[in-house]
Amino acid sequence: MPHGAYPAMWHPDQTGSDFEFKPIMKPLEPYRDHLVTISQMKAPDGSVHLGASAQWLNGVGPVGEAGDYARIESKKTVDQYIADVVAEDTPLRSLEVGTEDMGTAAGACDGFPCVFFNTISWRDDTSPLPVGINPQVTFERMFGDPGTPSQRLERLRQKQSMLDSVAHETKRLQRTLGAADNVLLDQYLTNVRRVEMQLQKMDARADTIVEAPDAPVGVPDQFDDHLTVTYDLMHLAFQGDLSRVFTFMLGHEASSRSYAHIGISEPHHPVSHHADKPEGIEKYSKIVTYQIAKLGEFVDKLGSTPDGDGTLLDSAVVYWGSGMSNANVHDRHNAPAILLGGGNGHLQGNRHIAAKEKEPTGNLLLALADMAGAECESFGESTGRLAI
Repeated sequence: MPHGAYPAMWHPDQTGSDFEFKPIMKPLEPYRDHLVTISQMKAPDGSVHLGASAQWLNGVGPVGEAGDYARIESKKTVDQYIADVVAEDTPLRSLEVGTEDMGTAAGACDGFPCVFFNTISWRDDTSPLPVGINPQVTFERMFGDPGTPSQRLERLRQKQSMLDSVAHETKRLQRTLGAADNVLLDQYLTNVRRVEMQLQKMDARADTIVEAPDAPVGVPDQFDDHLTVTYDLMHLAFQGDLSRVFTFMLGHEASSRSYAHIGISEPHHPVSHHADKPEGIEKYSKIVTYQIAKLGEFVDKLGSTPDGDGTLLDSAVVYWGSGMSNANVHDRHNAPAILLGGGNGHLQGNRHIAAKEKEPTGNLLLALADMAGAECESFGESTGRLAI
């Protein structure tokens, strides 16, 4: 998430188990038993805004100095190390999604190529994986039927359901499955159909799209809808085992998106510079609380979806956070970080861990890699593995 969170309204006062949730994190209290929150870590310093997201999954960010616009180089990110281990037999090695492009970022790109603003994931040191902001394109990547924007528009208007193209295979599969597995398959296909219907509703934007034929089809007008359908797609990816690794950039650092639908008309970036005024802190915290509530909806879906002897939430690990703490001063100390899920028995919830003072966030990345069985030596300024 961009612009961090106000520490005093995020981090619990008590360490250990049964801590009291602070206001911003309160929407996640129902999932306490699957939640670990970590305080006192130090995210790497770097360019004022770009560095907060560019280093989040590798502890490094851009390699090189500001002004070297020809150099696109960073370091491979932890999600891709994990994908090396867990994703070899899935249709999609990983998914990288987001909700906005550079059109809502203020100013230049901190002196670096703007590609660094458009990704948090790197396949290797010179291969950024830019986020896909169009849910329709993500859906088609997951379920097939690619094409140009005009072809996608035509399918939105005239095509049969994508599910119809696999109806024969589905019926054949149903004949070989037992009753319990058929129930799971029916649930999954129902979820696919529901997401597809959400995307088809976006056809109401057709006139605008025709006037701008290069624009992608399927970007929702409402931000809340955009968040919902993107989380739903990631749920489908996990539920159908289409991909076991995804990254979600909720917004760009320096994002100027407004949140009028929750009563805040000012852009996010100016709101984050609250000047320590109570009314400013309240607005700043209200935006993050909303983002956490949307995360909670996704976690609830994972917890309601069977997977083996448990649920998808029992199997998964979701790392959520920011490379910035108090955005008013671009602070990197005490950045928000939470883990949600069970990690197939490797992650115990209901805990607030206070790291050693200013322990680098790279130590958490190493711990996450270890949990997945990925062998990594270091991330940025890491000094060891955070005990999680």
